[in-house]
Amino acid sequence: MKRLFPLLLFPALGALAQSTLGVEPPVLLKEANPGTVLTQTLQVYNVGTRPVRVRASLGDWTYDPMGKIQFLPPGSLKESASPWATFSPAEFVLEPKQNRPLTYSLTVPPNATPGTHWGVLFLESEDPNPPPGVPLATFRVRMAHVFYVNVPPLQPGGRIAGIVPSAPKDPKDPYRFAVQYQNTGNAAQKLSGRFEVRDGQGRKVAEVAIEEVVVLPGQVRLLPIALVGPLPAGAYTALAILNYGDASKDVAADLPFTLRTPLAAPPEPPPQEGEKGGSP
Repeated sequence: MKRLFPLLLFPALGALAQSTLGVEPPVLLKEANPGTVLTQTLQVYNVGTRPVRVRASLGDWTYDPMGKIQFLPPGSLKESASPWATFSPAEFVLEPKQNRPLTYSLTVPPNATPGTHWGVLFLESEDPNPPPGVPLATFRVRMAHVFYVNVPPLQPGGRIAGIVPSAPKDPKDPYRFAVQYQNTGNAAQKLSGRFEVRDGQGRKVAEVAIEEVVVLPGQVRLLPIALVGPLPAGAYTALAILNYGDASKDVAADLPFTLRTPLAAPPEPPPQEGEKGGSP
């Protein structure tokens, strides 16, 4: 589990016009005992054509059940690792096509509780010499380096709390489901799996891959499923099968449902520009 969380890129108040800020690696995942000091050096780079001033700061993050990310002040969460972090330099200028290191340390407290702790190091850039008459906010962009620290012992666990169906109003619409998953352990999980549909004889008639997501300790995620046809009317069983990182164990749940009208196949994609149809 080397990359739990993808690179975060989110404009603060607009897009950076002629410069692009990057950071490598975007994610850090380490295991450390209480009292340990971890040190990581990031490479921050500007691939744009204008210089940028970069400011670093710390924060917390979490999400709602639908996965919408929420950013919070450092130390807001009981599992926060942001108060453990120190970094240098806090501000610097990057010329076009230049990169430079930024080093931070994480000091795990002697009384750190077992489980995953996490935080985020923000990197916000702005043009130090914006064109006259253009608001400075127009030239700001913010990126994030996410860090996780696993303090042993880790106790993995998870369950599917339910599957909620939503029948289509039109045969051309997909049959939608929401799989409710809860991380019952104390460690962050990289969750993946599949959603199957079986007929009355137990034969698999459809399968939908479940997009890989991160589930934080104790958190609930709603995993949306869109089932498309062709599928005739009839009685079926929906089966959700998920894995939270334990290769020897899956969690599963099923739900009988009835398709009262046939489910249509998805519409054909429109032809690409320049494509021509065959002769009649």
